[in-house]
Amino acid sequence: MITVYYKSGDAQWKYELEESEHDYIIKNVLEDNPDLTEMFDDSLEILRDISAMDEDEMDEEDEIDQTIAVSYIWHYFNHLAEGDDRIEGDIVLIEEEDGSGVTVLPADALGDDEEEDAEK
Repeated sequence: MITVYYKSGDAQWKYELEESEHDYIIKNVLEDNPDLTEMFDDSLEILRDISAMDEDEMDEEDEIDQTIAVSYIWHYFNHLAEGDDRIEGDIVLIEEEDGSGVTVLPADALGDDEEEDAEK
């Protein structure tokens, strides 16, 4: 199971994906030879947009986009990022309050209280 936690203002969620589904998604995404930086930026934008939606506003296409974005971002930090940017395991994305960017942390860096808050 891969997990990505996301926090933007008051919106917080935890997204879990089976490793087999993640592997299938990434295999198909990478077969298209995307621009990896553009894909990363697009994935973050998708998560920002979806985090601003109410759950009942999401349609099937939004859910598919969210699944691909989460899978790609997890893959990026676990396999493509280099040096200090590399993360092993689950990740946390915290959007800056001023909208200037996103802080990325390994989920292991969070205390148990913060992980429980992210699950709410």
